Amino acid sequence: MFLYEKKIVYLSLFLDGVKNGSAGFVRISRDTDALMMDIHVKNENIGDGVYGLFLTAKSRQIQWGNVSIKDGKGDAKRTVLIREGYARFGEEEFAEDVLCGILISVGKESWIAGRWRETQDGEAMERHSNPDAGHEKEREEEAACREELNVAEKEEPPEPMAENKWEQLQRCYKKVHPFGDERLFLSIEPKDFVVLQAPYHRLVNNSFLLHGFYNYRHMILGPDREIGKETGTCFYLGVPGTYFEREKMVAIMFGFEGFECDGAVEIGKFGYYMRRVEI
Repeated sequence: MFLYEKKIVYLSLFLDGVKNGSAGFVRISRDTDALMMDIHVKNENIGDGVYGLFLTAKSRQIQWGNVSIKDGKGDAKRTVLIREGYARFGEEEFAEDVLCGILISVGKESWIAGRWRETQDGEAMERHSNPDAGHEKEREEEAACREELNVAEKEEPPEPMAENKWEQLQRCYKKVHPFGDERLFLSIEPKDFVVLQAPYHRLVNNSFLLHGFYNYRHMILGPDREIGKETGTCFYLGVPGTYFEREKMVAIMFGFEGFECDGAVEIGKFGYYMRRVEI
């Protein structure tokens, strides 16, 4: 059976073998007899052109057509039919469990790559030498975040909180005003999720949240009567990012409720994707 029923895989751009930022995402879904991929490429450093698309099976690259990119953007949809655990490409068949990523070649030593699973033998997904160093770093950082949370949960409990927990937290974390008004939030990291109620500790595994944190190295937490006006004051966790319709759709898939910024919401504007939490 395929490793994920639904999955978002983030893409990275490598220029001359060096990671050069994010390059969009792939939405993957699996039904009874097919693997579907909705590919969205975005990075202003990618030149206009028609580039080869490859599906990775361990260390093999399977030609999968082309992707047209203009003004740093390109979209493509692909479907792989699966029969009894095998995917067929031309005269070749590949076991489904060896399919592990995609690669778009955008130059002799430049490519876009993303993976949704590790190969059992640890081989690199790309045909280039060590092209996934950036992914390795992100996985190490994600593991470190999770480890920090686990350690914090095992430590002796701190002294009892003040009667007003929010006031206590304000004495422990940096205060920020991210929306240019009087609303007060705190700057936090995934390791600080121990201040949330237990059901929200699992957010340390939320891929969208971690992606935003890796890019901007902070998140925000605070009460917001304006957002939660229907039920009074609610606490919200905000993940930094820029506003795009596709990014908003991905955020919603990962449990975020909306986007807040300083002033009116506009395409390409920096702000925070927000979701309700309890402290």
